[in-house]
Amino acid sequence: MVQMYPPPPPPPAPSNRRKAYLLVVGVAAFVATASGTAVYMNQSKSETGTSSPFSAGVVDGISTPHVWVGTANDGVAMVELTKTGSSLSGSLDITAIPESNATTTRSEHMAFTGSVDGTAVTLRIDGAFGSVGSLSGTLTNTEMNLHVPDSNSGTMYTLAMRPGTVEDYNSKVGELQSQARQALTDFQDAQAQAAQEAADAKTRGQIDSAAAKVTSAYNDLKGTLGVLVDYSSFETDLTTVRADLKTVKDNAANLSGEDACSDAGSVEMDAGTAEMDAGTLEMDRGTLDYTISDIEGQSTALKDAWDAYETAQALMPGYKPVLSTSTGGVSKLRTNAKDTVSGIKSKGDGYVKTGKDLAAKARGVSDAAVASSC
Repeated sequence: MVQMYPPPPPPPAPSNRRKAYLLVVGVAAFVATASGTAVYMNQSKSETGTSSPFSAGVVDGISTPHVWVGTANDGVAMVELTKTGSSLSGSLDITAIPESNATTTRSEHMAFTGSVDGTAVTLRIDGAFGSVGSLSGTLTNTEMNLHVPDSNSGTMYTLAMRPGTVEDYNSKVGELQSQARQALTDFQDAQAQAAQEAADAKTRGQIDSAAAKVTSAYNDLKGTLGVLVDYSSFETDLTTVRADLKTVKDNAANLSGEDACSDAGSVEMDAGTAEMDAGTLEMDRGTLDYTISDIEGQSTALKDAWDAYETAQALMPGYKPVLSTSTGGVSKLRTNAKDTVSGIKSKGDGYVKTGKDLAAKARGVSDAAVASSC
């Protein structure tokens, strides 16, 4: 699973999440960031609010429970309330999933003092580093409504709280933390999926590139094999050697008289010319090596390109790129290339051998002429 820190901001939160977040940032100037298990801070030995000194009080004739709990989709608050006359004191605990990061929770514990007049209640909250804020609202024995300001819009919303217990609060906090953990899991899954999609796209790109190289190599070799080899120079030079042989034969046949021996020397020179012209055929044969080298090099390049394609394609067998040939087509074309090279070599070597044979005949005639005339 891919995990990136810090995670980017999640999409805009629903209105209830904003209320929960404002619950954290709106009632104090400082909010501590927390993750892990939320713990109710400064709990008395009587967390349920049913025994002294946190027994239910009476506010102007109204029985006031000690612990109050209020929730929103992504936030929970708890007030622990003690009344002495018209004076109030206690603490406010808030845990919420912030708008900026749905994968964690933030918590704060704040003390307050306040007063009550009938059902009207005012709380003076002491935040971190001495910051102070206040909330007002109403209080009955069944409901506490606190008016929370929205510092961004300037409007107010009402946080409704009901009698509850510390256990209720901790349970709700646990639910929030589970929600945040799920959001983190979803985020990490999304990151992993995005990473996998990027990797798959890269693999497809590698396969496409390898396939394109196969197509290019295939077309290069096919194009080279489609060009006819020019043997005209061989034919021309071979014609010359044949003419040289004819000259040797004609001159040898005309040797007579006292000049026969000197004329036999001329025949020897004609035989040398035939041998020299036969050597030109070997030079012609050398030019064929360029064509042979091109074909063999392109055939090897095609094999290498196909091997690289198969390696890349094995990374994603289900992906089939655009490909102009197949393993059978590659094999067939390379076999054709091998046969073509063999044919070029054979034909070129045949011209050379024929030239050498003609030159050897010329030399044989010359030697016989010298032997018979000198």
